[in-house]
This record gives sequence, structure tokens and C-alpha cells, in this order.
Amino acid sequence: MRILGIDPGLNVTGWGVIEVEGDRCAHVHHGMVRTKASDPLALRLSALRDGVRAIAGEWAAEAGAIESSFVGNNARSALLLGHARAAAMLGMADGGCGVHEYAPTLVKQTVAGYGRGEKSQVAEMVRIQLGLATVPSPADAADALAVAITHWAHARLGARLG
Repeated sequence: MRILGIDPGLNVTGWGVIEVEGDRCAHVHHGMVRTKASDPLALRLSALRDGVRAIAGEWAAEAGAIESSFVGNNARSALLLGHARAAAMLGMADGGCGVHEYAPTLVKQTVAGYGRGEKSQVAEMVRIQLGLATVPSPADAADALAVAITHWAHARLGARLG
């Protein structure tokens, strides 16, 4: 099974695909979807949805996982991130993926062993777990791969528990 992980953002949405077979997962591909800040919001959201849908189809993803919202002090930023998340979720659903959400702290806990870990720690653990020669770049794609790994880990656990 292939899992598409998404680290949503309005300017840059990171994505990563892993292949799961039994108790092993392997890196397939990763990248990012960029939007132009000068474009109208609706056009940017449409580009995110279309980009994620195309990625899900191109890489034959069967499951999708996305980082849930982190609400900081800036309400406008949180709202824009919510829009980007919704567009990415629609893209995954349109691409035939089930959509699963994971909190940022759960992703860090699952991949790096500590829910308050630094981005660099998470990226290095992604590199190690996927057997990559270098840390995935850009950072948004490394985060997306971490989300995919989190879904794999929690789906395996759920299957074993019953």
C-alpha cells in the first residue's frame, strides 16, 4: 500500500509518498506544491487541491495522512492554514485516498520519540527510518514523510490491537 503524507501550507505544501509492505516502509518520492502569493486565494486553493489530487494519482496512493491544525496566536494565519488543509484534504479525497489526520505533537512523538522535538530531529529520523542518504528536502517534504510514517505506524498498531 502507498501512503501520501501532507504537510499543509498556503505558500508551500510538502508531500511525501511511502510504500508499505508488512512491517516495512520505504521512500517512494517527495516534493512540494507551491502557490503564488500574488494570486487570489481561491486560485491558490484550487492549485493546492489539483496538485495534491495529481500527486495521489501519479504515485497511486491508497491512503492519505495530513497534519492537523496548529493554532497559534495569529488568527489570520490559522484561518489561511485551515483553508490550505481543506484544499489538500479535498485533493486527497478526489485522488481516491482515505484521509487521516494527526496532531503535530503525535507526529513528532511517533517519528522522533519526543512530541516537542525540533524539525531537524524529525527530519533526521525520517532519513534514518526510510534509509535515505540525506535528509529529505525541502523541510516541508520531510515533515510530510513524517506524517505518512505516522499513519503507517498507527494503522499497524490499530490492526494489531484489533
